[in-house]
Amino acid sequence: MKTDALFYRLFRLAPRSLFRLVRLKLEGQYVFESITVKTTGKRFDGFLKRTDGEGPTIFLEIQGYEDTMIYWRSFREVCIWHEDSRIDKPFILIILFTDKKYDPDNCRLSCRPPCRLIRKNLADCLKTAGKKADVLTVLKSLVLSDRKKDREKLPELVPQWEEDIRSLELPQDETRELTELLLYAILQRFRKLTLKEVKKMIQLTPLDKTVAGQELIQMGVEIGVEKGEMIGKIRMAQRFLKPLSCCAFAASPFDRLRTPPLQAHSPTPARPGATTTQQRSPAPHPARIFTARMPNMSPIPAHTPNWMPAETTSPIPQPRGR
Repeated sequence: MKTDALFYRLFRLAPRSLFRLVRLKLEGQYVFESITVKTTGKRFDGFLKRTDGEGPTIFLEIQGYEDTMIYWRSFREVCIWHEDSRIDKPFILIILFTDKKYDPDNCRLSCRPPCRLIRKNLADCLKTAGKKADVLTVLKSLVLSDRKKDREKLPELVPQWEEDIRSLELPQDETRELTELLLYAILQRFRKLTLKEVKKMIQLTPLDKTVAGQELIQMGVEIGVEKGEMIGKIRMAQRFLKPLSCCAFAASPFDRLRTPPLQAHSPTPARPGATTTQQRSPAPHPARIFTARMPNMSPIPAHTPNWMPAETTSPIPQPRGR
């Protein structure tokens, strides 16, 4: 069972919950982290140190599999850590078994007070913790078996556990993290369950039924009314200004274009016997003038239905129907 990450996140969020779990009475504020012994490269599942004064250093081992050398190995790592760090202060070694069957019960070492060895079974710890709502609620699924009898209890137990977490009235991010840890613990214990099935068991309180949710909804209604009035005014202004803007668009750029003065062409040579007269080339098509003034534009095809030559004195094609 991959529970190391579960315990790490839980005790990092609430370090003193470990003390309540193993019934350890210590004063002061402790911080939870994971450390690695430099010489051996062994990583402790948990390491706690006091931040507001003097207190014992706490080493935590979570044991979820059979290891007959667990006690010898744990004491060895504690001794090497003290040797590497050159710290000479009391320590407490906690070995927490996720199941009683993983305890080999072969410890041959003892500690001189104030140093201590605490060996606990998770199921026994959770029973002594009682039914009171606590962050340790996320661990309760780990003491159940994967048998059908316990699986049938989940639809009733999971909503109750989730409600216990919410009743703690913790900050929103902490409540969300504890709920995620609850889901993780259930999936670790009951491998045949899917995440979708577990989520269905959690009865989340609808947002509109909470006081905060009702306040947010009221704020949304007020903001929506205000924005609705503004949008209505904008749309009314758009309907009013649309004809004017079209007319301005049609007149402003085009009216500045004027037909260039026609240039006189030299007369063509007269045929013998013909009367010599000065001939003027025909006026260019308005579309050609428009293209000459705006060289980046292609001539408008004659078959385009939305354009036609102007019927006024202006040589510029005008939009049809404007």
